[in-house]
Amino acid sequence: MKKRIEIITKMVVAPLLIGGVLAGCSTSTDNGGNYSVSGTPAATKTAVGTSENPSSCTSPVELNMFVDATWYPFQEWSGEIPEAITKATCVKPKVTVATDDKQLALMTASGDLPDIVVSFNFKLMSDAKLSLPYNQIFPKYAPDVKFDPIKELVSTVTDGNYYAIRNDFSTEAEWKANPYAHMMVPGLAMRKDILDEIGNPAIKSIDDLNKVFTDVKAKHPEMTPLILNPNWQRPFFDTQFGAQGGFVDKNGKIEYYLRQDEVRKSMLYMNSLYRNGFVTSENFAYKNESETEQMVLAGKGFAYTWTYSAADRLNADSKDKNLKFVQLAEPLGPSASIISTGTGGLGMYVTKNNKNVEATVRLLKYLFSEEGWRTAEWGIKDKDWTLNAAGYPEFNYDVQNIEVLKKKGVYWWGVPTESGVGMALSSYKKGSETTRQGEAYSKITKYNPAIGMINPDTDSPEQIIRANIDNMVKTEVTKVYLSKSEAEAAKAYDDMLSKAEKIGMTKLESWATKQYGPLKEKYDSLTKSK
Repeated sequence: MKKRIEIITKMVVAPLLIGGVLAGCSTSTDNGGNYSVSGTPAATKTAVGTSENPSSCTSPVELNMFVDATWYPFQEWSGEIPEAITKATCVKPKVTVATDDKQLALMTASGDLPDIVVSFNFKLMSDAKLSLPYNQIFPKYAPDVKFDPIKELVSTVTDGNYYAIRNDFSTEAEWKANPYAHMMVPGLAMRKDILDEIGNPAIKSIDDLNKVFTDVKAKHPEMTPLILNPNWQRPFFDTQFGAQGGFVDKNGKIEYYLRQDEVRKSMLYMNSLYRNGFVTSENFAYKNESETEQMVLAGKGFAYTWTYSAADRLNADSKDKNLKFVQLAEPLGPSASIISTGTGGLGMYVTKNNKNVEATVRLLKYLFSEEGWRTAEWGIKDKDWTLNAAGYPEFNYDVQNIEVLKKKGVYWWGVPTESGVGMALSSYKKGSETTRQGEAYSKITKYNPAIGMINPDTDSPEQIIRANIDNMVKTEVTKVYLSKSEAEAAKAYDDMLSKAEKIGMTKLESWATKQYGPLKEKYDSLTKSK
């Protein structure tokens, strides 16, 4: 999930486009909605090929759409769900998927942009030279659309405009109003059969987990106790120590994450995993998560770091291998915590090259509506899913089966207009491994998107400092992980911290603290008014 995340963020996941029939009458904000719309869609004066009534469209407007995500599973706008979106909007995107992570930057530099860009690169695309502001095009072409003020705030840049309302973000109020929606968090999946072999011990602390790894290593010397997903190496352990990434609120001031003692503990714990033989040195060189997943499915590892849906996804992928995985669902002690600072992931940017803004806004209006994102993310109502009385979808197809999703044209974690709550509801299934962990970790999650709003401008001194620190850490952190002793690992960490200081970490923190105060004040005022 880049991404969604990423998750992937990666999440995020990681997290793409699908649709149903336009209702045409009123939709209202409720448990996951992004805006309120009353009345029927306004009649449109459109270019050749569009109709006054999208539902009777015979010649849809074609718009070029570039997807800045090499993992995007749909190479073309096809399948029953994309076709339903076109029927509802009379718009048919022509999809081009990025071949590498440099392609969008080259396109922006040359000015060769399509009508729509779908990207995680918020700072690059939130630029008046490249994109059209939502706060200008929606009032003009869809004045009945009103976005949540907090979602507008977290997407507004220094020029006072917002160029997208990004997916995978919900307000704290939305999360609290949806008890069946559990935010995606890092997870650890384990082989159930091997747990049973060693007596199915209780795992309530890091020491308990270490004991399990020790027992697995003794009983199965041919097997690696722990395999690390290259995109999710440390996040699960960061969570257990209460460590955060990026900028951190320290009594109202911003510190960079390397200063946290909790981060030090987590990195030194990673070193202990290596020194105890629970992970291999080769694991830190892997770049492709498909490679590590296949290792687990081949029986080469006992446990696997990934997300809270790791066990369910591994089980779906190993039906022919007679393997069963379970999630380590409970946090490992009182230090475990999560501070959600996310402000969204994928955005749909309307470029200045767009040849039909009116039709594009019509497409966006539908996808942002409750019916639209539900259809795009879940499928056709009453055929693919029904809404349980409690407020979560019950599916009539296997949401973990990638081939089914590709055929239908539906993907639960990649819709560029869905909310965080909407994505989380997609994963709810009573008694599932994903839900077991989600329920436990929702209890230790707090929200502060004001931190996520601190973003240095592209090519600014602060952005350069941050990029240089992050690149340095990518190079140096393996020295911490692969040190031969705890003392050597601690010195490697201190050396890394010293290098960050020389690069300009204090200057970055000072700048970030000045940004944070006003942002936190605005966010708190909007939160209190809800």
